[in-house]
Amino acid sequence: MEKRGNDRTRKRLKVRYGKQKVEKTGFTKNVSIGGLNIRTNNVFPPGTTLLVEITFPERSFSLWGRVRWAKQVPAAMAHVLDCGMGIAFVQPPEDWREFFERWQAGGAK
Repeated sequence: MEKRGNDRTRKRLKVRYGKQKVEKTGFTKNVSIGGLNIRTNNVFPPGTTLLVEITFPERSFSLWGRVRWAKQVPAAMAHVLDCGMGIAFVQPPEDWREFFERWQAGGAK
């Protein structure tokens, strides 16, 4: 049975993230209303709460999320092997859902 409860959109967006402030940079592999997959080799352990800033062409969002899974690979292989983290959002801001649904449908401005 599929654990994923939300439709994911495969899109490369810039993401900055960190424990208390955004200090690391990565890119999304996919994003959904409930979370995202960050392609990075700078991972945090599962259960860690992170501040995540996602930059869309139209605007940016700062959200708190919890690391659900993380995969780190040898640095020399990071460009060819799958690595990163799955983040589940924790209480996203009220305007997130409306914005994301418009963006996903291709109408965000």
